Amino acid sequence: MSDNNQQIEMLVSINEKLKEDQNVFNMITANFGDLYVYYDLRKGLNIRMYGPWDDITDRSALNSPFDKEYLRNFIYDEDWDYFNNNFLQMEKNKQKHSEGEVRIAEKKGWFRCNGTVNYDGFGNPVEKLLAFTNITRIKAQHEELQYLAYYDSLTGLYNRNHFVSLLRNMCEDADKNKTSVELLFLDIDDFKKINDSIGLLLGDELVQAFAGLIREYSNENIKIGRFGSDVFSIAIFDPLKTIRADEIYKGICEKLKTPFVLTNKKEVRITVSGGVAGYPEGGRTAFELVKNVEIVLFKAKESGKNNLKYFELDMINSFIKSVSIEERLKEAIENEDFELYFQPQFYAVDNKLRGAEALIRWIDENGEVSMYPTDFIPIAEKNGAIIPIGNWVIKDSMRIVSEWCNEYDFPFILSINISAVQLAKDNFVDDLRHALNLYGVNAEYIELELTESIFLEDSEKAIRRINQLRKLGFRISLDDFGTGFSSLSYLKNLPIDTLKIDKSFVDTAIKDKATNIITESLVDMVNKLGLETIAEGVEEQDQYDYLKKIKCDVIQGYLFGKPMSKSEFEKLFIGQLSE
Repeated sequence: MSDNNQQIEMLVSINEKLKEDQNVFNMITANFGDLYVYYDLRKGLNIRMYGPWDDITDRSALNSPFDKEYLRNFIYDEDWDYFNNNFLQMEKNKQKHSEGEVRIAEKKGWFRCNGTVNYDGFGNPVEKLLAFTNITRIKAQHEELQYLAYYDSLTGLYNRNHFVSLLRNMCEDADKNKTSVELLFLDIDDFKKINDSIGLLLGDELVQAFAGLIREYSNENIKIGRFGSDVFSIAIFDPLKTIRADEIYKGICEKLKTPFVLTNKKEVRITVSGGVAGYPEGGRTAFELVKNVEIVLFKAKESGKNNLKYFELDMINSFIKSVSIEERLKEAIENEDFELYFQPQFYAVDNKLRGAEALIRWIDENGEVSMYPTDFIPIAEKNGAIIPIGNWVIKDSMRIVSEWCNEYDFPFILSINISAVQLAKDNFVDDLRHALNLYGVNAEYIELELTESIFLEDSEKAIRRINQLRKLGFRISLDDFGTGFSSLSYLKNLPIDTLKIDKSFVDTAIKDKATNIITESLVDMVNKLGLETIAEGVEEQDQYDYLKKIKCDVIQGYLFGKPMSKSEFEKLFIGQLSE
């Protein structure tokens, strides 16, 4: 009896241990979220389930007899045949291992399934285990990464890298089919200003709205991407049979006549600039095509925005030249490879020297003029290099005037060109004051030449700045009058001392009656306002005679003297002083 009791106690102990092991196993599977189906194939079909099946399927596994139909309802319809052939039929197919991914029906999640079948020595299947691991989150992350690899997260259009890849394929197909590809770049005009005025969030909304508008053109032969913050790209395969880039551009511009209404109910109107280059004429590869169309787009924006430009070889060569100048200019600024030349100005009435205009020259390593300001100053104004260049001109002009005053008691006026960018700097007046003090120059010897463009942004601020300069003693001259938004009516409000009449008036005043009348009226009115007039670009005697006749005060031009070196101008004014 005692032996029986001992055996019973041993069996109870073993059973409890098995229950404990089962509980531990259940806890592990429940916490890891994995699901298991165990098939005992030795005596019929004995199936056991482990893991949180109830949580996954939303129904109790205990109340649902586990069979093939249970899994049929668990697996997504489109994946059932794959699952059935690769996992449920493993023992029939004599497979030992199988692995794959399936979707589940009710929660549209993803599971990785691993199947293992054990066989006895005779090759008969004895047991099978199917293990399901929930990979829904991993799959979602993978799909998100895959999406980001190909698409722009803000607009849903192709991102830059994938668009270029599609463009490359399109160009290869064009070669095979002996056809062409057009690449259209679009840029929202003044987007930075718009973004600053409405805020970043609404700016993003505007970008999304514009992307939605151009997405309508997308089809098998037209691919659309976002290339930058407000730059979009459209690649068109075989445009003659599909649709040309200019037709797409016109269609977009027509749609943009209707303003976008943002979530704050604000209406925003935009325009776009466009650049077009065709393959293979506009680039031998996809990358070269992109590079060239970016240059064309830049030129479109440079020429006034809200317009479409096409690739031209001269345009690209000009751009490459300007880039080369820009790179060389950095080194020139660092080394101060500049020199001031001086073009004399004479009073028309008696040919006495008034002074000179200081003109910068870019000097090479041999001391020769390497480049004239018409070639590099426009580039410097665009990239900001005009600031250090302008500072150099101011300081060197002050230094030279100081030298002339000390050596020759210089009684003349030196005119210095000032860009709108310089004048807009907050510390510009202080910098000029410092230069005066540094070189001990009297401001009355210096005339600052400004162009009409300074009044385009904020005319009131510009006038306040000019008044500050005049209080320091500087003379102020308005240069190139007649080439900008010139209006005779606004002259009376400008705090200037001198008006320079542009060469375009001088060239045609004698031959063209209308220009003659305008020039004469202008000089007469300016004289009555108490301002001095300077005519620049005077190259012929009859021009001088005419200007003298209409009482223009000062003459500047090749007729009386080309821009000359410091030493040459010194000889000129020393000669005048000795008379």
